[in-house]
Amino acid sequence: MPFLKDFIINPSTKIKLWKLNLGELDYFELDEYDRNLMKAKKNELVKEQFLAIRKTLQLEDPNYKIRYDESGKPFINSDLNISISHSKFMAAIVFSEHNLAGIDIEHKQNKIIRIKNKFLNDSEKLENEYQYNVDNLTMMWTAKESIYKALGIKGVSFSDNIIIKNINKSKGHGYYIKGKEKYKFDLKFFSIEEYILCYAQSNN
Repeated sequence: MPFLKDFIINPSTKIKLWKLNLGELDYFELDEYDRNLMKAKKNELVKEQFLAIRKTLQLEDPNYKIRYDESGKPFINSDLNISISHSKFMAAIVFSEHNLAGIDIEHKQNKIIRIKNKFLNDSEKLENEYQYNVDNLTMMWTAKESIYKALGIKGVSFSDNIIIKNINKSKGHGYYIKGKEKYKFDLKFFSIEEYILCYAQSNN
């Protein structure tokens, strides 16, 4: 199954979602830049995710090309900003006029319970509902990851610098705080099959 769905966040922001079907995409349309990136990938699923992002980009505009800055943040030959994410058999890309916009999609898995202490801060750990609930923990992770991608900077601690508050099944708020630097983010959540997707946008 190829292209799956559009999510219109607002007039200036759109998410496109692709559901992978292994073996359905090829690399013949890739330019030299992407072919070199593709050669470095050994895992077949990772290759498929890479191709799915490029195919989804073409659906939006065949002339768009993805490149990466020094921090690894993707950008395209457009005034629009993008963020990309993939997990298992889903790939997602957001197009936005906002500078600080990020996206993350994650397949729900029980192993997130084991690693929760790596990304939750002390105040978040006090919320008992997060401790052993896979859905809630996955929402917390996608929220922090989408904020991290929106920032596009290195040296960010998920537990120390990113704080998530007031989330429910569809929305919430997050904060990036480091020294005197502070950004507030609006969060939007979507549940698709066994995946959770989060879109983060700074409202500073």
